[in-house]
Amino acid sequence: MAPARSPRALTAPELGRLMRPLNPAARLGVAVSGGPDSVALMLLVAGWCDWLEARGKEAPKVSVLTVDHGLRPEAAEEAAQVALWAKALQLPHKTLLWEGDKPSSNLQAEARTARYRLMTDWCRSGRGRADLLTAHHLDDQAETFLIRLQRGSGVDGLSAMAPVRVHQGVRILRPLLDVPRERLRTTLLKAGQSWVDDPSNEDERFLRVQVRNALPLLESLGINRDRLVSTAKAMGRARAGLEFSTDVLERKAVRWQPFGYADVETACLADVPDEIALRLLARLIQRVGGSDYPPRLSSLETLLEAVRGEALGRGRTLGGVKFTSRLAHFRVLREAAAVGQGLDLVSGAPLVWDGRFDVRLTGRKASGTVRALGRVGLRQVKEEGLPLPTDVPKLALETLPALWRDDELLVQPQLAYFATGAPTFRSRFLGEI
Repeated sequence: MAPARSPRALTAPELGRLMRPLNPAARLGVAVSGGPDSVALMLLVAGWCDWLEARGKEAPKVSVLTVDHGLRPEAAEEAAQVALWAKALQLPHKTLLWEGDKPSSNLQAEARTARYRLMTDWCRSGRGRADLLTAHHLDDQAETFLIRLQRGSGVDGLSAMAPVRVHQGVRILRPLLDVPRERLRTTLLKAGQSWVDDPSNEDERFLRVQVRNALPLLESLGINRDRLVSTAKAMGRARAGLEFSTDVLERKAVRWQPFGYADVETACLADVPDEIALRLLARLIQRVGGSDYPPRLSSLETLLEAVRGEALGRGRTLGGVKFTSRLAHFRVLREAAAVGQGLDLVSGAPLVWDGRFDVRLTGRKASGTVRALGRVGLRQVKEEGLPLPTDVPKLALETLPALWRDDELLVQPQLAYFATGAPTFRSRFLGEI
């Protein structure tokens, strides 16, 4: 038997071919933790930019982003090491800090949420939006499929990761999804590039590590990485078909409102397959509620039954969202009690508030706190004599983002409220995207 061929290093032109169909933006943030996969991506992106410029083409403006979660004492040192590697490649580097109290449970998931929030916030900052590059690769596809299979996921969970997805208005690009892990390691070794070994990658307490260690046993049964990925891609095609049908239903049934809510024609959900109707309800809840994940299937099924039976009554809540009946329609509104806490905002720094609105403050050294307009703020708007939209529910108005300084209302742009001398504050409902 001939010896197995050693994996080839990935080249800059190859990365260019992988990047081309993703249509990358003129600004790119590269997520680099210091581990081998992300360091390989950083190395390849630097080479790709040099390759473009050598061919007389304009290269994107690239920044390396490292998140320090503040969970390990070594994290700051590792971020500093990534900064040195980036500097050697003539790439700017930014360490993003996860500040504040850390959760006592579900820490990994919360850390991941914080990581993407920090990086997507950076991508929205500066002049012109940036895309975010991550180093997910072929082996990640197989491992993720098995993890979700173990959790009993359906079509969506078992679908392959997409090369492009949008998270809170930022495109996340994964150019390496068809590249095996071993090729990335070879790329590093050939370049003489070192990396940071994260001890958690060997910790058997984590399900991903257990799955990774189980793969050789599965291969002996004919269930290898390529077959797992092939199945995940097949599920991805099925998901795309279901999402297309949901898109068609959304265009027919839903009217998104810039005030952060939706009007839905009830009859449009009557005769469509349950799967499509359930997907639309989940989409409504995620966009109006600003959540990354849909509610449990059983809860969605109960809600769909109420919608179809015109049994919403005085209103039902699910996922921080309130459903109310209105003639031949039902409305999907943000629940006041579920609105996020106030967040400090400074001039030029973008922010996604409550997972729903892209907010931005401009003006020299401007600052303030973004929180819901609420009953108090709405009363102040009325006292100024400003006309309120008569067809917009009061709850939608109260859950709009507003700029405050202590208890003083400064700006609420949708209602054209601007206090004297207030800075320029803009907000845009992401649900309309």
